[in-house]
Amino acid sequence: MLPRNVRMKKGMKKAMKKAMMAGILLTVGAACNTSEGYQITGTLPEVENGTQIELTGIDTNGQDSLLVAGVVTDGNFEIPVTGQCIMACLRIPEVLPRIPFFFEPGIHSYKLEVDAEGSMQVKGGALQEIWNAYSARNKAFDQEKKKIETAYREAAKRDDLFEKMHHRAIYEDLKTAQEQYEDSLLRQNDNIVAATLVWLRSRELAVARKIGEKVALLGPNALQTPPGQAVKRMAEAMSCTENGNIAPDFTQNDPDGNPVSLYGIQAKVKVLDFWASWCGPCRAETPNVRRIYDKYKDKGLEIISVSLDTKRENWLQTIETDKMEWIHTSDLKGWDNAVARMYGVRSVPAIYVLDAENRIVGQNLRGQELEDTIRMLLNE
Repeated sequence: MLPRNVRMKKGMKKAMKKAMMAGILLTVGAACNTSEGYQITGTLPEVENGTQIELTGIDTNGQDSLLVAGVVTDGNFEIPVTGQCIMACLRIPEVLPRIPFFFEPGIHSYKLEVDAEGSMQVKGGALQEIWNAYSARNKAFDQEKKKIETAYREAAKRDDLFEKMHHRAIYEDLKTAQEQYEDSLLRQNDNIVAATLVWLRSRELAVARKIGEKVALLGPNALQTPPGQAVKRMAEAMSCTENGNIAPDFTQNDPDGNPVSLYGIQAKVKVLDFWASWCGPCRAETPNVRRIYDKYKDKGLEIISVSLDTKRENWLQTIETDKMEWIHTSDLKGWDNAVARMYGVRSVPAIYVLDAENRIVGQNLRGQELEDTIRMLLNE
């Protein structure tokens, strides 16, 4: 059974494809009244009774938060939303991806349309049109990049060096143009749409260490919106964790409930490792980390792993199974982990290497590169 009671009738995928070809999958209407809030209704064909429709927003920490949910009854659903709402995402787990839409004064209905290619967009309001224009242009860039990637692979099979260089140059030009288009949109739209764009890309931008650059392009109105405030906090946190800065101190409990302070740990080199039991890449790297720890733990290395788990049993079982015999902490709040928020962590694994003065000297190092950095700091 799929999560959250998402159930599809037999042949639903085929029915959904037919609906996409028809051009309309789901119709959403939102009635606006300052005292009564919004009423969102819609029709979703071929979805079994009880399937959950979620309306999610942005909480104070920049994560998805479930505002309210409805269920499909006889192909229809109705979601009441009380209070003020300016932006939300509509989704059906395992069926419909997250579709952002923006509430505007005077706009009383929103319509989610799906074109023949399966692209979905909500219609209704000026803000929505800005978002839709961006989505269409960005999709076109991605499609062109995929064509160039295919051409590059074909040239590689022929071992055609000239063609490979040609396609690589075109690809880089497309990436630059796509980045410039996005930056222009952020500069020209001092509103929630620009802030939402940065928020939705925050994990990708965090890995590339580019959140600060994008936030700097947002205007004052955009920064005052919930997604604007969220990405501003992320940018501020990440600015404190650039190489050369002193790592922020924190205190969090270990599995036995004992408080662990980063600055209280005495070591020549510290590896601060953000991970989770459900993170495949994290666990794939564990044997290498364990090998490095065993090799250098008596020479001044210490590892502090901060888990983004929510279930204590999963956290502790993985520590035991993977033989992670170093320091561990967690508050079991998942992506809302206090230390992860402090460091602006938006994806795992995330690794920081600190020297004896807690200065950050490396980030997201793995394999031999991680060991080489540790060995250099230990003068080995």
